[in-house]
Amino acid sequence: MVIKNPNNIVVPDFLNENFFVAALEEGLRAIQVTVREITFELATNPGDNYCSCIYRVAIAYERLVDADKPPVQEQRSLIVKAVTVTKETRFLEDVGAFRKEKITYLDVLPRLQVLVPCPKFSATCYYATKSPINTLVFTDLKTEGFRVAPRQDQLDWAHCELILQQTARLHATSMILTQRDPDISKRLVDGMLCEKSIMKSDSFKQIFGISLKYLANNAAEWPGFEKIAQKLHHFNDNFKSISARLSDHREGDRFVVMNHGDLSVLNIMYAYDDPKQPNKPTRAIFVDFQLNFYGSPGCDLNFFLNTSVRLNVLKDRRDDLINVYYKTFKETLEYLHYENKPTLEDLKYELRARELYGVFALFGFVPLIIMPKELSGDNSIETMVNEENVRAKYQKLFAQEHVQALLKYALKRFDDLGVLDEF
Repeated sequence: MVIKNPNNIVVPDFLNENFFVAALEEGLRAIQVTVREITFELATNPGDNYCSCIYRVAIAYERLVDADKPPVQEQRSLIVKAVTVTKETRFLEDVGAFRKEKITYLDVLPRLQVLVPCPKFSATCYYATKSPINTLVFTDLKTEGFRVAPRQDQLDWAHCELILQQTARLHATSMILTQRDPDISKRLVDGMLCEKSIMKSDSFKQIFGISLKYLANNAAEWPGFEKIAQKLHHFNDNFKSISARLSDHREGDRFVVMNHGDLSVLNIMYAYDDPKQPNKPTRAIFVDFQLNFYGSPGCDLNFFLNTSVRLNVLKDRRDDLINVYYKTFKETLEYLHYENKPTLEDLKYELRARELYGVFALFGFVPLIIMPKELSGDNSIETMVNEENVRAKYQKLFAQEHVQALLKYALKRFDDLGVLDEF
């Protein structure tokens, strides 16, 4: 067997022949696989992934299909996601991220997919193991024509429309599944913002508290934003107690769905199948289900709206975005004969009730998403918890006019709604 590593990246020893034989035999339901060649490369750009190492692995192998015939020679590209538990990533263990992602890919998503005729929700998971570290193996969506949209540009109307339609299908089918199998909602709990992740881990406060502090400091220098800055400082002073409650179930919740839990441009891929319109997406798909949970749809939607949508779309077509989501959501539930469908007013209630979740998304993730590559190249969860490492980055980022325009619009909207007076 030949192993190739043309870029000399660091590859853990356990990603060896035996590992990929097991992954392929499991994923392909194959009788016997013989690996001939493995080629490693990184699957993400530096600074675009924080909690795991993600590899693209090209494999040449032989697969025994029939014991009476010679093995079939095949090639395949796989994505390997390996998560080493460190002090900084311990919160992922606390919320059961690996267990949830494994359950979601191997059990939940396949059951949702067969409910409605719609584009794929995700890649296929071939293999999952906790030994020696939490590792999952997926099909490579790049081979199916998918690619990530440039995070720094955020998403235009066409990209937003497509992923909101897909999100609506995900949410709607999850309601059907819960109706048929109520235990599912009990297995998928504790998302990004919950007591287990916030109260037990200092990493969250270190990473997101730094960006919140810099946002508050900058807002204090913007004319007319002085009181808003004071409210942001108050949030920072009470970060854990406020953040830990943001996704909790509440009395009065109109309906709950399976949230993706980290719905931003970072975790969406698009395909562009029309050669006449090469920049218009035709398919959208989700990646990374390690933080999913059952809760208000307002969590996913506010997270997406406050992290991933271009400012002009937010200003001019925010209501249209909500209507796009609701139209597909309602149509999906009608197709599945769901009784007592939530109304548009119910959805708007959930959105307003979880606006504070969007505040967290704004200060916690917008800086990471729109940070230019020249500043984000060495970003990692280890570097982002150190204020010395990120001070200069935030100073340069918050000085940019388009960044200020986005943040000012969002903060003014939150304040006008009274969201910043809720803590």
